[in-house]
Amino acid sequence: METNYYSMREYFLRLFDENYREFGFFGESKEELTLWQKDTRVRLLKLLGFDKMKGCDLNPVVVESEELDGYKREKVVIETQKDVFMPLFVLTPETGRKIPVIAVHGHASDGKNGLVGIVSELTEKKIEEYNYTYALALVKRGYVVFCPDLCGSGERREERQQKETSVLESSCNDINNAAMSLGMSILGLMVFDLMRLIDYVEKLGFKEDIACCGFSGGGLCTLWLSALDERVKCAAVSGYFHGLRDTVLDNNLCGCNFVYDMWRYIDVCDLGSLIAPRKLLIESGTSDKLNGKRGLNNVFEQIIQTRNSYSLLESDNLVHKIFEGGHKWFGAAYDFLDDWSAHCE
Repeated sequence: METNYYSMREYFLRLFDENYREFGFFGESKEELTLWQKDTRVRLLKLLGFDKMKGCDLNPVVVESEELDGYKREKVVIETQKDVFMPLFVLTPETGRKIPVIAVHGHASDGKNGLVGIVSELTEKKIEEYNYTYALALVKRGYVVFCPDLCGSGERREERQQKETSVLESSCNDINNAAMSLGMSILGLMVFDLMRLIDYVEKLGFKEDIACCGFSGGGLCTLWLSALDERVKCAAVSGYFHGLRDTVLDNNLCGCNFVYDMWRYIDVCDLGSLIAPRKLLIESGTSDKLNGKRGLNNVFEQIIQTRNSYSLLESDNLVHKIFEGGHKWFGAAYDFLDDWSAHCE
């Protein structure tokens, strides 16, 4: 007997289309955009669950310090909320202008380790495939790099993923299930942690010029952080700028991509519009699987909407770089950050 399958995909697509971007930007003037940005940040912070999160003293502790080839690597642990601890590496170059950059990891990097070049037999193939060691590359270009573990990854994996053989895994789905049941989301927790990391960066004396970059899930967090926190002056997003409709039951299904009611509110282009007119680089691979079945067309639709917002503010600070290849960090961020930092005070 032939098996029939009764998927809910078409049902969800219909609901998606009926409720799409209720709070997206559709204005035609600078004034409308500015008012929308202010209002939408408030809406999105609540959507992420920020009203249920409360910061505490950062209580930073340096637990390791090592002099390496041309830079120092410190491991620091900060407390972002009561009982919520974020370990991070701080890479400080011996020379250079020492502009701060937050480098955010995605999946399959063993959290922060892959980005700073700490590689094991279990991680080396993925780190090479994704070109993951961009934190190490940045410190060698003279930046002070802050490289945290996001909740659910690296040293912040939950018990089910804490085996030595599970370093490529994350606890995103487990944490998001618990968070959503309490009116929050793992994405909200990640963004909140990154905002607290900016607080720490500022306490170290860096105030005006802070950049953020990330690949894949790190691109997702860079996008949201930069959209919601104007202290980020320059953002480089690699491997994550695609329309959300193409992810419905098809693609990019990790829990860190999902927030209660988000599809009714905005699309990725609106996050880009919240960053305008600040510096924003989007890096896309021609065959990146996260772009969905429609490939770059799914990216271009979002870029066009975001570029319109930049145009309303008479800004050319949005750059879209396209590379032949799949899901990986291509490195356009290096020159982009160098060009931005050359104009920093």
